[in-house]
Amino acid sequence: MSKKGILYILLVLGIILAGGGAWLLYNPMTKDTLGSPVTIDIPDGNPVIYEQALYTMGGENYEFYIYDDGSLLYIQEKGLRMPQPGRPATRSWSTGKLTTEQLNNLIAYLENSGLDKLKDSYYFPGETTGGGGFRQSDLGFTIIVYSDNLSKKVTTFGYLSPDKRETYPDMPSPLDDIYGRLRTLAMTTQEVYRENIN
Repeated sequence: MSKKGILYILLVLGIILAGGGAWLLYNPMTKDTLGSPVTIDIPDGNPVIYEQALYTMGGENYEFYIYDDGSLLYIQEKGLRMPQPGRPATRSWSTGKLTTEQLNNLIAYLENSGLDKLKDSYYFPGETTGGGGFRQSDLGFTIIVYSDNLSKKVTTFGYLSPDKRETYPDMPSPLDDIYGRLRTLAMTTQEVYRENIN
C-alpha cells in the first residue's frame, strides 16, 4: 500500500474517532434536563466492596460499589428483559459517602464474617411444589471484597426470598446478612442521574 493510501486511512480513522468522541460529549442521553452534561463522580481505582443482584427473568440489575475513600455508587437497571418503545429500560445512578469509621467497621465485619471460608459459587436447585414441579429464584448474587486482609468473590444463583427480596435465608451464611447490610447502605444513596438504556 502506498504512503498516500496509509495517510488516507489514518485520516478517515481520525475523523471517525473524533466524531465518536463528539457524539459522546453531545449525546442528549448524557445531559440533564437543562442540557448540561451530567457528571457522576466515580473514584479512581477499584472498589473494595462490590455487590451485584441480577434478576434475569425480572429484567433488573443492581450493582453497588464501595470505594476505599468511603464513596458509594449504586446503579439500578430496570426493564432489561423486554423493553418497548413506550417502556424503555432505565438506569439510575446514585451516590453517597461512608465515614472512615463506617467503612472500617464494614470491612472488619466482612473480614470476620466467615466469608473467606465459603466456596466460590453456590447453586440452589429449587424446592418441590405440589404437582411434582419445583420453584427457584432468578436471583444471581455476587459479592466481592478486596481489602488488606480479605480477597474473596462468592456467587450464588437461584435462592428464594420469602419476603419479596428483603432476605434470602437459604443462602449460605453469612451471605443473607451481607446482602441485607449492603442493601440498607445502598438505600442511603441519593439519585444523581437517570437515563434510558438503548
